[in-house]
Amino acid sequence: MNAMEMILLCALVTMVPRILPLFMPFLSKLPRFVKKCMMLLPVAALGALIFPLALTDFGTEWLAGLLGVTTAFFVSYNKGSMFVSILSSLAVTVAILLVLV
Repeated sequence: MNAMEMILLCALVTMVPRILPLFMPFLSKLPRFVKKCMMLLPVAALGALIFPLALTDFGTEWLAGLLGVTTAFFVSYNKGSMFVSILSSLAVTVAILLVLV
């Protein structure tokens, strides 16, 4: 499979879930819990990709990654904006790395 085929396949896989609800009106009548789960699914997938890297990317300073992710979680959980969440997790991670190194 060449690069162009891979790009087109990725585009198709991304477009189908976005276009599908337009042609299936019963999807708008799903229970509220199912709608909420469908809405949170991309966030859960992203978290599953980011969390292991936060622990392994810093090598022996894995504590910095863990505290950065924890900070981002608590700021987001307390309805902080995405900007504040990212900045606070970066600040904590850098501060811990500066102390450890």
